[in-house]
Amino acid sequence: MKTIIFYRSSYRGNTLKIAESMADALFAELVSIDSNPSIDLSDYDLIGFGSAINFAAHDIRLQRFVSSQNLKGKNVFIFSTRCRPFLGAYHSPLKKIIERKGGIIVGEFSCRGFDRTGPWVLMDGYNKARPNDRDRFEARLFAEKLRWKLHPLALIYKNPVTRCSEGITMRRKGSDIIAGNKVVFLNTSTCINCGKCIKICPMHIFALKDTVLPIDEKNCIQCRLCADNCPTFSIYIQESFLNGLRIALRESFSNKLQNNYKAEDNHH
Repeated sequence: MKTIIFYRSSYRGNTLKIAESMADALFAELVSIDSNPSIDLSDYDLIGFGSAINFAAHDIRLQRFVSSQNLKGKNVFIFSTRCRPFLGAYHSPLKKIIERKGGIIVGEFSCRGFDRTGPWVLMDGYNKARPNDRDRFEARLFAEKLRWKLHPLALIYKNPVTRCSEGITMRRKGSDIIAGNKVVFLNTSTCINCGKCIKICPMHIFALKDTVLPIDEKNCIQCRLCADNCPTFSIYIQESFLNGLRIALRESFSNKLQNNYKAEDNHH
């Protein structure tokens, strides 16, 4: 998923800290609007816009920048840092601009940021040490959830089964062939057979046949290491509470998962 994040962080660097955490989780390009960027957004799957909240809205320069973009049909998220304890309607002006430009808002995030303006000079600033480590962690978690929500295989389990190969269920998405039954899905059309998933999976779900295939998804523990390390984003784990419960019950009452995990030496 090709992602770009535009930000303005002109005061204490509060917004930049949040933008960096999100960019790291989304493998995104990070661009300051202060550089007057002129970037063709047609190839991007996800676009982020963020700044501090000034006078109950995003930075006016960011609003003007967004107003100049063609966002028709684009997935967009917004974020901010703010002085006040509650977000309220501070995102509304930017959201209206994005909707007017045809963008689809898929998420928003906000946290407190250090402020030493106006009356706060009397107490040498408000929200000292914010954003802190927890704020940056929550920003990263927001971005990771967003990336997972928009993964191209997120709804593949709803597609009808077309055939089975080597005991693996196959589905189609356009011209792509997707291997997987209920939990682990792998796009065999975009997979480059690099073998990273085979090496990193602690439960040995994957094996190389003519191509890499998820041969033993019943042992998947939803750790998502395979998906997070796939260079072509070809793997998706269908996470669910029921699947997590299945894992917990198998771990409690069966040694199959433990034995599969302990078999690591035989696989590497």
